[in-house]
Amino acid sequence: MIFTSSQAKCGRALFISLVLFLNRVEESYRRMVNPACQVVDASPSKEEVLQTVLQLIKKHCAL
Repeated sequence: MIFTSSQAKCGRALFISLVLFLNRVEESYRRMVNPACQVVDASPSKEEVLQTVLQLIKKHCAL
């Protein structure tokens, strides 16, 4: 697919806005005393990330 220069600029601007928004949301959760959100490292394999998330759910939800 070929994009014009203005379309590419709009796409980059949208991407940057989204990244900045997500960074602000993450920072807000970090500032909370007891956030319901837990930061999980997503760099390992999908299976390892899933196991980590399941462990967190079991730990915090008493399942």
